[in-house]
Amino acid sequence: MAGTRRKRLEQPREVVLQAAMDAIAEHGLAPLTMAGLGKRIGISGGHVAYYFGSKEQLLVETLRWSELGFAERRRALLTAPDNSAAERLAGYVDLYLPDERADPRWTLWLEVWTRSLGDPEVLAASTEIEGPWMADLRAMIGPHPDPDGYVLRLHALLDGLATRIVIGAPGPSRAEIVRQATEFAVREAFPESGVDHTNR
Repeated sequence: MAGTRRKRLEQPREVVLQAAMDAIAEHGLAPLTMAGLGKRIGISGGHVAYYFGSKEQLLVETLRWSELGFAERRRALLTAPDNSAAERLAGYVDLYLPDERADPRWTLWLEVWTRSLGDPEVLAASTEIEGPWMADLRAMIGPHPDPDGYVLRLHALLDGLATRIVIGAPGPSRAEIVRQATEFAVREAFPESGVDHTNR
């Protein structure tokens, strides 16, 4: 018993979270269990549950952790001195959207959103996690006649397009989706210019 306890305490939290992301990338969310995750990293499912309490909380914390790297990349976009505002916005759209069908991060987002229907705590957590994306987008566009409306519209568009990509819906390629979303984002952010900002 004492040996097991020491092993549990020696497992960094990030090891569990990374293992969860790896498991989702390899097999999707359906087969992910506390027991299976524990076995993957050499601890019991009970110890995983001790850290996170429930599968819902595990998913939320894994999503929160996975977003940390994206936050750093958004900051780099915001502070890139040689990029125009339109180029930063184009980079934001590309960063936001899934890389491919079954993208593990977006698979996780969809699952968390679904679970938020019946769990106010999950809804609050997902809203909190999404908040920095919206704040950084607001900072990117600068002066705008309706900044809150712009952020809401663009995020609604990107979420819909992201869902199409991650489920593998028939239709345009990811590259074409990124192109069209970028054109919309730039045109709506800078309506007064009349310039095609998307040529990079």
